Amino acid sequence: MTKHFILVAALSLIAVAVSAQGLEYPVDVALDAKGVVFVVDHQAHALLKLEDGSLKVVAKGEGLPRTPLFGIRHIALDKQGRWVASDPATMKLYWIDAAGTITQVPDDDHFVTPWGVAVEASGAILAVDRVTHRLRRISPDGKVSDVADVQAPRAIFFDKEGAILVLTDTNLMKVGDDGKVEPVLESAPFEFPHDAVLHPNGNIYVTDGYARAIWQITPKGQVSTFVQGDPLKSPQGLAVDGQGNLIVADAHAKAVFQVSTKGEIKVLAQ
Repeated sequence: MTKHFILVAALSLIAVAVSAQGLEYPVDVALDAKGVVFVVDHQAHALLKLEDGSLKVVAKGEGLPRTPLFGIRHIALDKQGRWVASDPATMKLYWIDAAGTITQVPDDDHFVTPWGVAVEASGAILAVDRVTHRLRRISPDGKVSDVADVQAPRAIFFDKEGAILVLTDTNLMKVGDDGKVEPVLESAPFEFPHDAVLHPNGNIYVTDGYARAIWQITPKGQVSTFVQGDPLKSPQGLAVDGQGNLIVADAHAKAVFQVSTKGEIKVLAQ
């Protein structure tokens, strides 16, 4: 029996196990260029994709401390079609390609808890660090720099002009080209926000685990509840599909939900 056959067999068994057991603790979702939904399962130490109505393993860590994907948290698609994954447990970022190969993103060893990630139009990787309260950039040539100081950062995304927005524990912050950080909202009702996304309709949506809600923020900064309560238990990762539906990873419901533009919720995966 060849090593290649053993590896393929092992990966097949992993995929079967995930399908049989379902999601354990989904914390993030994102879509690739074709609109396929990818799911981060924190407790399974895995990146999964939703294909033909079932979850399949793209990459899975060993599940041991100090090994890749042990604490996988957020993902973002880079310009080469690879996923950039943050892993605060190992203090690293990783690339995951279509074949499931996991490669460490070179850095300056100054990340402590890399959390939210995003990729700029230039191909540079942005990542926030929850402990050092910094927004950092890794350029395509591998240079690492500090962009701004941001208190309690969680997620990164961009506004319609391409400016950097950072979701924090208490507000949305806009980061200027000079590194100056300013609040977007005069006040925010967030209890325990996790992720945020700019919708094609111009609104920003924010998941909130404690409030069991998704907040809606208009371009004028007006905040309201978009959806709240069952079946949402702890909505975390957030994305938008090609039809304008919100795709939500709910860690405590152990599910991925689709929320229509009218607020109708249905299960995509469990």
